[in-house]
Amino acid sequence: MVATQTDATKPVLSGAMAFLDRYPFLVLGVVLLGAFSSSTSAPLGGLFVVDGLGEAPWKISVAAIIKVVVTLLTNRYYGHAIDRGVPVRWLLLSSIFCFVAGMVVIGTFQVYWVYALIGSILIGVGSGALSVVYSFGRLFAEQTGRNVKKFNSLLRMQTSLGWMVGPAVSLSVYDAFGFTFIYFAIAILGVVWLVFCLLVVPAHFKTHHAGTHTGEMIPKMNRALLVACIPVFLISTGHVVFLTVMPLYFTASLGLAPSAAGFELTMKCFVEVGAIYASVAIIQRIGERRGLMVAAFCGVMFYGLIYQAQYLWHVLVLGALDGLYYGVFAAIGMTFVQNFARNRPGMATSYYVSTLFVGGLCGNLLMGLVASYSSYHTTVAVSALFVALGGLALLLISDAPPEEESMVAKPVSSA
Repeated sequence: MVATQTDATKPVLSGAMAFLDRYPFLVLGVVLLGAFSSSTSAPLGGLFVVDGLGEAPWKISVAAIIKVVVTLLTNRYYGHAIDRGVPVRWLLLSSIFCFVAGMVVIGTFQVYWVYALIGSILIGVGSGALSVVYSFGRLFAEQTGRNVKKFNSLLRMQTSLGWMVGPAVSLSVYDAFGFTFIYFAIAILGVVWLVFCLLVVPAHFKTHHAGTHTGEMIPKMNRALLVACIPVFLISTGHVVFLTVMPLYFTASLGLAPSAAGFELTMKCFVEVGAIYASVAIIQRIGERRGLMVAAFCGVMFYGLIYQAQYLWHVLVLGALDGLYYGVFAAIGMTFVQNFARNRPGMATSYYVSTLFVGGLCGNLLMGLVASYSSYHTTVAVSALFVALGGLALLLISDAPPEEESMVAKPVSSA
């Protein structure tokens, strides 16, 4: 399942890069282990603030905003650092160290202001690891002569697989042993991730694009990236609005059992993994922008149908459509954004990941406002609206400029 290349186009590699080229599943393992580790902490924040610390629900948003702001700043710094030629391993290890430290701090000092002002900042820096591992994967694919689109799909597949398992395991362990145990368990998992990266990521691995662009190119490149991120932001926001309200919508509005949300997510994730892998064929036939338009169309269809759902079997069938639309979006979105700055993959990936984080934050806040002042049904309609706006934005913007021959990867030796 790993993207391959022909001998005619394969660069000459040596040392650690030759080893990774022979065993590319290790690169995918960095992403999979990272997705699993980070996803275990994701569902605990709200429970910890309300149930563990006895604080008001609005304080969840305060901590979330702090974390997202720190993550955005971290992604921006890491993106520029990668494009300047800073070794990827140093950036990745520093992020994972902060993630581990955040888990230890939260598990030790179970006080809200420590969680919000120290834990959230450390986790925010730790979240920057996501953009680093995606940049690492793309650069690895370029430097080993692999098909970047296929390898990006495999990277996103590892993220989906990690998130399929992580939250369920985390909540089960919390339910059995409590907050202190689960946070220290996640810290130990983070240490395993750190050691794995220390062994797998070459010490001197860095971009082969460093120093190839002039000052005049940077502003134009940034504008193109911002435009490319607009539909990603809109579709991501619509997705998070529904994902956040889904358990309440199924139980309060549809009268289904609480387990319905879990069944829907299971069906969604199962189909999502297959959709991510199949998205390569979609890109080859119609391109990234039109592929995202197909995803947006499927998303609007899903929200329109789930709005009218009544029974559990409706939810299960539509969960497959949910997985299809989001799987295609997840697989193509990163490549779509990166293609607007092929010579600056670090910056492009940081823009993409930051857009997802901002979309997630806006989706959470928007869900609370709409659900408070209207109904859970209305939040589903809002999700459809945002995804439809994302499709409209894709219709209005242009495709990424074609790749030039001068941008062909030149392998960088890594110790």
